[in-house]
Amino acid sequence: MKPTSRQLAQRDPALAALCGLTGQADFGFDPSDVSHSEALAALDTQRGLYGNAEMLDRDAAALMTHPLFRGHRGSGQFNRATIERLKEMDPNWGSSEKIGRYSFTITQTLVLGASEAINATNSPLNDITPKRLIFNAPCYNFALINVVQIGNMSVIIGGSEDAFNYSATAVDVALSMPLLLAGNRALVAGEYTGITPAPYSSGTEYNFVATFHGPARMTT
Repeated sequence: MKPTSRQLAQRDPALAALCGLTGQADFGFDPSDVSHSEALAALDTQRGLYGNAEMLDRDAAALMTHPLFRGHRGSGQFNRATIERLKEMDPNWGSSEKIGRYSFTITQTLVLGASEAINATNSPLNDITPKRLIFNAPCYNFALINVVQIGNMSVIIGGSEDAFNYSATAVDVALSMPLLLAGNRALVAGEYTGITPAPYSSGTEYNFVATFHGPARMTT
């Protein structure tokens, strides 16, 4: 059974004020536009920002100090549509976890014209779950990859793959890669075949890059 407005006001004065269920404060919220879960998320966010739930209960106006509220205090326009648009600026608003899309790379310098082993490794600064792998191989048969290891798990489970299969223009090429914790290592291993495609020249250096795109924690 959903709580009544009176029960909600008795339970949590700050939340009740946020939802416009009390007469003491008006923060521009329309209760028909803001759901109970959205109000809870907003309150939890502000509690996290200030680290003191008691302070918010004494002064619900502190809810309005988040930068997203600028220009909406008391305007009567902070409704669901406004929330959706402002979340374009701060997608993590209302969440205790701050997640964004990041790029993590592993690089090895090759000398074109002479085949050599690829054995490159790196560790991310933040936790990341890669969703896409991109190699900057300039052509087919430039490099053959037999290990893409995330932590202690390799996502290539047999044979070797042409790195060009994972070029920036590849379509519908995806791997299910596990969470890579900050400080743990990812490894890319295989062989550069020695091919020198135009317009490159034999004997010059080429930075072979494996790029991982995916959601990552914005702070450690």
